[in-house]
Amino acid sequence: MTELNYFMNSDTPDQIGLKDFMAKVPVETEYGRIMKENLDPYPLEDKETLNVLYAEIQEMIQAKEEHPGLLKELRRLLHGQKNIRKSIENAGKQQVLSDVEFFEIKKQGLAMQRLSRHLKKHKRILFPSVKLYSVQWLTELLDPEETGIETFYIYDAYDSKLKALRSQKLQLQEAMIKEEKNREKQIEEITGLKVLWNKELHIPKENSAYRESLEALNTYVLANETKSHWVYRPLRQEKEDVLEDIRREEEVLEQKIRQWLSRCIGDKSKELLENTYRIAHLDLLLGKVAMAITFRCCKPKISEKAEISIFSGRHTGLEERLKKDKLSCIPVDLTAEKGVTLITGANMGGKTMSLKMTALLLALAQMGFWVPAESFSFMPMHYIYFSTGDQQSQEKGLSTFGAELEGLKKALEVADKQGVILLDELASGTNPKEGYGISKAIVENLSQRSAISIVTTHYDGIGEIPEVRHLQVVGLREENLEHLKEELREARSVAGIFEKYMDYRLRPKESKDPVPRDAIRVAEIMGLPESIIKNAQTYLKEKEE
Repeated sequence: MTELNYFMNSDTPDQIGLKDFMAKVPVETEYGRIMKENLDPYPLEDKETLNVLYAEIQEMIQAKEEHPGLLKELRRLLHGQKNIRKSIENAGKQQVLSDVEFFEIKKQGLAMQRLSRHLKKHKRILFPSVKLYSVQWLTELLDPEETGIETFYIYDAYDSKLKALRSQKLQLQEAMIKEEKNREKQIEEITGLKVLWNKELHIPKENSAYRESLEALNTYVLANETKSHWVYRPLRQEKEDVLEDIRREEEVLEQKIRQWLSRCIGDKSKELLENTYRIAHLDLLLGKVAMAITFRCCKPKISEKAEISIFSGRHTGLEERLKKDKLSCIPVDLTAEKGVTLITGANMGGKTMSLKMTALLLALAQMGFWVPAESFSFMPMHYIYFSTGDQQSQEKGLSTFGAELEGLKKALEVADKQGVILLDELASGTNPKEGYGISKAIVENLSQRSAISIVTTHYDGIGEIPEVRHLQVVGLREENLEHLKEELREARSVAGIFEKYMDYRLRPKESKDPVPRDAIRVAEIMGLPESIIKNAQTYLKEKEE
């Protein structure tokens, strides 16, 4: 039997709207972005972890109600933190860090301190997952003079010998500057000429006496000659050799200090790395809270039995699109258990969106998010298989039907594992008679398997299989038809109009219920010839009889 080593196909997140949802989750740090991009669903074995994640979101929302500016302040404290894990790891490997790396680590250490102080003021949200290891030692290490500023250099406070050496260097540099100024002043007094910005002195050849006076001072030497000038440059001061020796000694001491600082950071590298993961968790948690508030989400409940139960669920992508057109999204209730739940209804009835909503809500719940519904209970699944019925495989040269069967074969091989199989318009890519036969056989097979399967179809009779739970989209209501016709007559475009009058809710379908006629109603409303409408009604009646 095939073993799935992934939760869903690579194209499924885009198909169900998960990719779009995740793109909207706000994060403030590189750590949060990395965690978001690599977020995987938690398996059934980690249901306690999921419950903790749900509870953290709840506590955050309640804390926000008590302190309205709390979440905004946390985001401000997190904003812009770079990924310095590589530098921390290098220190842990006993590599010597650069001054730039020390600067980045110091900057983040100060940020960690500010964040930690703020979290401690709000113990309600000081979860173990976001509680930072103390970095007081780090700020003391990289800010020994307690300046509190983010810049870094090798401070005098690190070594008394270094401090003395730098003091000697400064005194020597000051003496050299003073001596240089005295030289330039002496030259100006003798020649009336000023030394240029590059320390050169240009003596016109018609003033040869200046040259003799200058050479007598023994402070400048002839470096070049042009047609009109002699070019002199200052002789090297004796102090410069001493200065070079001091600089070399200073560099040796500074490198020893870098080695020591790197070892100190390396000894605590595990704690520092763990802090970066806790910052990532907090950052992503704030993003989850933002999404829960924006989309009016509910806290998922993990069920003890294999089920998915959605009350007033909404697909966030559809909701946003309808909102742009000033339309409201009709919430959908759906409950599915082991076996097959069949959904039927006319096109434009929302069957596909019900499948996408189910997949989206399940995926979000297993990734630790709250979900857009009034209530949602589920058992974590090993996989989600989603088939739209219109997929093609360009690489393998498969038709829509061939690509559908290829994916379905894999799903059937794991259908005895706890998972969800979502099939939209099963076998619609082949001729209707064969499609009906294949669809019925697949539904019968899945009805005896452990997976939760939800299938949409246009084929009659499949819902009559005893083990299958049959749901039907409510569709167009009789009381709405006149309003719909009137609006269509006045409208320049039909875009968005049908959505106003289509009821996407699902209701149990009994075998005695009449075949829905939404397709014929839509055809009539859209203005197809009356003769075609009457013939369609006649043929439908004949088939029912």
